[in-house]
Amino acid sequence: MRVIAGKYRSRRLKSVAGDRTRSTKDRLKETLFNMLGPHVVDARCLDAFAGSGALGVEASSRGAAIVDFVECDPVAFDVLNANIDTLGLDGASVFRKTAEAFMAATSSSYDLIFLDPPYESDLLGRALTSIAERGLLVERGLIVALSPKTTPLHVPEVFSRIKERHVGITTITFLEWRD
Repeated sequence: MRVIAGKYRSRRLKSVAGDRTRSTKDRLKETLFNMLGPHVVDARCLDAFAGSGALGVEASSRGAAIVDFVECDPVAFDVLNANIDTLGLDGASVFRKTAEAFMAATSSSYDLIFLDPPYESDLLGRALTSIAERGLLVERGLIVALSPKTTPLHVPEVFSRIKERHVGITTITFLEWRD
């Protein structure tokens, strides 16, 4: 894995060994960030199921103001910290909690929220519900949800799908508050 563009371009990232987490492939990251365009610059970001931190690191590299990384798996958490330390990432905060516990406790709101939980879980739906209930997304903010292409994504009615793209086995869905 590597950083695709920006300040940390071409820098290598450690990945989590084994099948504990699913690595975000470079092609998927490139497509996702091309879809985001300038929305990342100066954004307050949440990488809620951070794993190795690939999405949040890419956002930071492309100009995000702050990135809060949340990861509960101890092995992934150690890899995440190593990646952040190696890059000397500015504006990064790392939390060893479940995304659900973090969202229940935080008073922050975000311009951009990345949700890339394990595909075989119901964590994505629960995270979307928490974001809606807690108002964690700012008015013009975006949620980027990654889900398996074979499973339909159920979205709370308060959000609108604004973009969707399939890359390999993954569907990238962009959501915002419904008008």
